[in-house]
Amino acid sequence: MKQQLSANMKQPQFVILGGGIIGLSCAVRLSEKYPDASLHIIGEHFSPHTTSDVAAGLWGPYALGNTPETTCRKWAKDTHTYMHQLWRSGHAEKCGLCLVPVVELFTAEEETTPWWHNIVFGFQTHHLQPEHAELLGHKLGQNMYRTAISYVTFTCEPTRIMSHYRKILSARNAQFRTERLESLRCLTRLNINSNAIIINCLGLGAQSVVGDTDLGPIRGQVQKVKAEGVFHSFANDECYIIPNTDTVTLGGTKQKSTRTRPCPVDRYMIRTNCTAIVPSLREARLLKDAVGLRPVRSTGVRVEMENVYLFDGEMDDASLLVHNYGHGGAGITLAWGCAGEVVHLVERELGSTVESKL
Repeated sequence: MKQQLSANMKQPQFVILGGGIIGLSCAVRLSEKYPDASLHIIGEHFSPHTTSDVAAGLWGPYALGNTPETTCRKWAKDTHTYMHQLWRSGHAEKCGLCLVPVVELFTAEEETTPWWHNIVFGFQTHHLQPEHAELLGHKLGQNMYRTAISYVTFTCEPTRIMSHYRKILSARNAQFRTERLESLRCLTRLNINSNAIIINCLGLGAQSVVGDTDLGPIRGQVQKVKAEGVFHSFANDECYIIPNTDTVTLGGTKQKSTRTRPCPVDRYMIRTNCTAIVPSLREARLLKDAVGLRPVRSTGVRVEMENVYLFDGEMDDASLLVHNYGHGGAGITLAWGCAGEVVHLVERELGSTVESKL
């Protein structure tokens, strides 16, 4: 198999399964590393109809199962650095990038220092006095906020950056195809070259397509509202408030459920919890409710390679399959870093020395 791959390394064919932020990030990074490659992106949905589009896009590792901390750190830091480069190079507007202050509030008194504290900018821990807590919200008495952390990081709106990626990929002659895959064997009817390298970025779809029983949905419902004057992101154990370019995202739920329709009870609780932190949000105009299913994998994010047999025949060789899914609530946080890991796995297999075109 390696001989066949090496023979085609100057013009390999990549088939990316999944049209969300993970799949498109892989497509962009592969097209940079292999500028003469053939790229096919296959997805049941594309933006603005993907799970990625529901997210507010605040950088922050969340719901990552048992992914090792060292691995998360590398991928998350790579993505944060990439966002910083985009922001500094004048691509912020087209990519939906904003640099925002974040305040997270806790009722517990113990100090909380997450492992990613030295990736974001200006991380601080605060021990709040009652008068400080009253300024931040109306939850007093037993629910008084006692500690807080503050830092500055990026929001990157998935819908905007995916639009940016599609323009890049279209200019590189990538092919987009809308298909629902029931299994990997479905690829045999799509005129896919048997030597193609397949990149599995199906998110929750990997549960059925590759039979991953470690994968499951965590339902997230949010509100997109119009609220001028909200420039900070706030969060506590019950809710979060994340300003985007033109809207503010209020969230959210963390439910083991596959229900994708907005729930009126959740809508009420989201607004109630968020207005307890920022009372002016009571008057914010609701633009839409949105629901997404986070692909949480109990054993952690899966980025690895395997050989699979898709095509019949005694002389058939295995196809190379690279998995990249199970990012939980951290798709935008890990997307660019994980895509770099995919490129590394492919490069190691091909033994390629092709230079990137930046």
